[in-house]
Amino acid sequence: MNFQISVYFMLTGKELNPEAITDKLGIAPTKTFRAGELIQPKASPRWRQNGWLLESKLHKSAELEEHIEFIFEKLQPCWNVLKELGQIYEAAFDCVVYVYEYVPALSWEQNIIKKVAELNARIDVDLIYSSAGSE
Repeated sequence: MNFQISVYFMLTGKELNPEAITDKLGIAPTKTFRAGELIQPKASPRWRQNGWLLESKLHKSAELEEHIEFIFEKLQPCWNVLKELGQIYEAAFDCVVYVYEYVPALSWEQNIIKKVAELNARIDVDLIYSSAGSE
């Protein structure tokens, strides 16, 4: 595999209550977290805010747009509620791309940009190069 991609949709905020977000959306998150908790086990960075996270379940070899479309599909039943929450909390699509040989396409069609804007979300892309090859 020449690359691996993971994509997450997150809502974060100091006043955000992850359980209340789950109840309001009616969608089980992949993960919730509270300010002060470790971001990863056995690591030192800690979350600065509370959060609710939904991860794409597509194979890591899927293209970036496919991951985002997968998350859109999961969020569709509660889209109007999410648009409201995006005005209260910080909404983001976090994309992590591990590159082993070449960089996959990192572009978005207009329909994706429009949907991201509807949620008042940002897109973060972390591009991580590794000469070690895929795992």
